[in-house]
Amino acid sequence: MKPLSPLTRRQFLQNSAVATAVVAAPLILPSGLRGQNAPSKKITVGIIGCGNIADGHYGPLLGSPESIRVLAVCDVDRARRDSAAARVNKDYGNTDCKTYGDFRELNRRADIDVVFICTPDHWHALIAIDAMRNGKDVYVEKPLTLTIAEGRALVDTARKYNRVAQHGTQHRSMKRFHDVAEFVRNQGLGKLDRIDCFIPPNNRHCGATWQPEPVPANLDWEMWLGPAPWRPYNSKGCHYNFRFISESAYGQVTNWGAHYLDIGQWALDMDDSGPVSVEGHGEFPSSGLFTNCTNVNFTVRYANGVPMHCRTRFEGGGTVRFVGERGWLDIARDKMSASDNNLLREMQAPNKKVQLELSNNHHDNFFACVRSRKRPIADVGLGHRTTTVCNLGQIGMVLGRKLQWDPAKEEFVNDDVANRLRTRAMRSPWSLA
Repeated sequence: MKPLSPLTRRQFLQNSAVATAVVAAPLILPSGLRGQNAPSKKITVGIIGCGNIADGHYGPLLGSPESIRVLAVCDVDRARRDSAAARVNKDYGNTDCKTYGDFRELNRRADIDVVFICTPDHWHALIAIDAMRNGKDVYVEKPLTLTIAEGRALVDTARKYNRVAQHGTQHRSMKRFHDVAEFVRNQGLGKLDRIDCFIPPNNRHCGATWQPEPVPANLDWEMWLGPAPWRPYNSKGCHYNFRFISESAYGQVTNWGAHYLDIGQWALDMDDSGPVSVEGHGEFPSSGLFTNCTNVNFTVRYANGVPMHCRTRFEGGGTVRFVGERGWLDIARDKMSASDNNLLREMQAPNKKVQLELSNNHHDNFFACVRSRKRPIADVGLGHRTTTVCNLGQIGMVLGRKLQWDPAKEEFVNDDVANRLRTRAMRSPWSLA
């Protein structure tokens, strides 16, 4: 069997299809959260996807035995799900954690209130929609979805069934990001000139040639691919490396861009909207298994004239820089700096006219909202808008020309080719319907 050739831009266009509508399904509320949500109620949790990104959730979840209980884990890799279950059981001192290879079985358990979705990106929408239709609140890892159409379908489902849905952009619950966004919103930098988002380069590489490999006995490869186009198994194209293959993700554009572009959106008060144009010229591999950008460079521009640039920085980690008439502010996970230290002192001044919601812990915020039924700090509505910016950048780089975007209609202006890229065909039997 010959390996598949890498996805070219032309194939990217050909594989796209018109978005399908989400069909209504009966609302099934989990037994524990029917009616009023008593503050003393223990919230039960299922985790779908037990790989790298899930590791960051076990500590907070297992560390709250009085209010949160993990009942089940699901993964298409038996070794990973068994390891996750063993970790849960060891912490609880029992053997109660149930394992599943099919997310639908976990989602239909009436005794589970909340589902954490930590799978590759191409699965996010389908699993989250299925969970919410079955009465679950959801925490969806970033990026929210693979495509713009999937994001709209997911948000519409959350609203239809009144589900609490948190996007895993934890920068929204880090005070330094909150403070910078609030300062910019209050015109602390004066008139804003631009926003620069720097994202790290790819941290995995694949040579020009590769060969199919036998599927490991512990892996359900067919289910791992799910709605993505079929391809023969190769270890370099599975698990963590999914993010470098455009059939499953959009590389560092969505991996890191989902975090830093999100702060730009927040500071610009664009959580319910987005830019009006995009243009970019990324560098894509010409051979090999990986197909996503190796050098990202795109710009979105907002109706107020402010551009937000996103590009690869090959030295240093992710950073967002706000540049205004009074100077600049740099913000990253581990540091913050400014052109003038007075800006940093002013940032801490109380009683600002515009005060943004403050969350000091992303998990705590989510579970508080599960109880109160309020929308969380990173509600999927704004998560969809941020993920859309990532998608606009990807589409702009693929097409290599300037595109006009209507954020109200969520469509490109007079551009059928670009509009087809708002969605992707799903392999049967999977669909949004």
